[in-house]
Amino acid sequence: MASLSKDQIKAQFAKARAAQEKGRLEEAEKGYKRLLRDVPQLAEAHFNLAEILAKRGRVPEAAQHFEAALAQRPGEAAIWLSYLDLASRHPNPKNFDILRKRAAPVLGKSAAFSYYEGLAALRDERWEQAAAFLETAIHGGARQASVYAEYGLVLVELKKFDLAMEQFDKALAIAPTHDLVLFRKASLLQSVGRIDDARAVIQRAIDVAPKIARNYALYASLTKMAADDPNIARMKTALNSKSSGDKDIPALGYGLAKAMEDSGQNTKVFSYLNKANSALSKAYPYDIDAVEASAEQIRELFARVKNIDGPTSKCAPIFVTGAPRSGTTLVEQILASHSTVEGGGELAILQPKISELLTVSRDGSDLNGEVLLAQAVKAADDFQKQLTALFPEATTVTDKSISSYATLGFLAKIMPDARFVVVRRDPRDNALSLYKNQFREGLHRYANDLGDIAFFLRQFEQMVEFWRDQSPTKFHEIRYEQLIAEPEAQSRALVAAVGLDWEDACLSFYETKREVRTLSATQVRQPMYSSSVGAWKKFEQDMAPFIKAYGAIDT
Repeated sequence: MASLSKDQIKAQFAKARAAQEKGRLEEAEKGYKRLLRDVPQLAEAHFNLAEILAKRGRVPEAAQHFEAALAQRPGEAAIWLSYLDLASRHPNPKNFDILRKRAAPVLGKSAAFSYYEGLAALRDERWEQAAAFLETAIHGGARQASVYAEYGLVLVELKKFDLAMEQFDKALAIAPTHDLVLFRKASLLQSVGRIDDARAVIQRAIDVAPKIARNYALYASLTKMAADDPNIARMKTALNSKSSGDKDIPALGYGLAKAMEDSGQNTKVFSYLNKANSALSKAYPYDIDAVEASAEQIRELFARVKNIDGPTSKCAPIFVTGAPRSGTTLVEQILASHSTVEGGGELAILQPKISELLTVSRDGSDLNGEVLLAQAVKAADDFQKQLTALFPEATTVTDKSISSYATLGFLAKIMPDARFVVVRRDPRDNALSLYKNQFREGLHRYANDLGDIAFFLRQFEQMVEFWRDQSPTKFHEIRYEQLIAEPEAQSRALVAAVGLDWEDACLSFYETKREVRTLSATQVRQPMYSSSVGAWKKFEQDMAPFIKAYGAIDT
């Protein structure tokens, strides 16, 4: 039974609430906790305390107090919405899914609930559903900057770039200093080739959020930095403020490494690269044994099905593949400059499905080759439908999903009309570029260790050699160095190899207006340049672990 009178309860609550509104969160937290010791069933105190704890990053405690508030007020929409906001930012999507189901009877078809349904669909990469939910939320009155920001992100994935830009601008009209929206807008501007505009927008993001690492990483990718660039000092300050294990260390390390190289301070480059890659290597270890086993099983499976006559798909894209950072984006951009070709980028639609089919069949004990190929053909037919939906006016689409080199023979067997281009590059330059670029978290894990990079590039060469032996007429090989040295001759050979007539626009690829969402997005907006050929020589001593692990190099 409460020992406080109603007036005392009101007074203590008002005092804590006033502290909360003025940003004195520690004082407010103590006030609510004192109050709850005497009045443990006071829903308002639990709710406000939960919001404070959520803001302070103490998620489990916040969840406990949200639950306590709901126990007293199960039909209170505001509690559900604030709790959903907390859950939507939790790394475990199951928590969010469970809470949405619990909240649905209370929130129904409200605009706010549609927003959270949209976030769930976005997390699962159900882009069309996400767009529908978020559009419903906006039409229903949920017109906060965060809603426009997420809708814009989804529209980018659906390749509706003009509409996506509108959403980012609407968000910024509401919240001009929203650094995440500024980052997303700058990223889209970079992707569509508006490099100067992108640089200006990301500088705004840096100015309003000077401690956010992703902003510097994007700025570095857009800029050739001079030694006196003020953002270099800002990056150093931000990096020095991070403790060991901080998730921002890699982005700042990569950014500073590029700044050192841009400004000619080459002796400092690898000190930053090693720091960035070491952090990622610890967070995302690379399993060499699993990769070796997977490659061997793919070879064994193909040997079992290669001579089976079965159905095929009429799907006929142009696959551009190779090791990451080998020049695949440049090659795709040349092809996408042709009037009959639409550059699809790294679509990652068919390749994951084929890999999954092969994974299921890997033990081979009861392999039914006909069934496997039939399932693969169905996946290719579904891929064709998705290509038609994404690029309704395109005659031919390129797919630059990097890992398609691993299953090239399977892809060629089920899609006999498809074309395949394999790009190769001097492994030392390829390794350097892998080591000094940051990929999406958990992707290309080998790129964070020079020895692992050597293993990966050897494995890549072995797979290409295998497909060259098994399917010798199915793909065209192009060397990056030869393309740079003889751009017209190599581009003409490339265009002919994929069954197209030559067009001069393929030589002025850097003028082609299309979205490019790879680490080479800025480079392919420029004419070919040779400065990256032999770049490893500037860092030969630092590259020694790779050179030793890779072994003899054919030149």
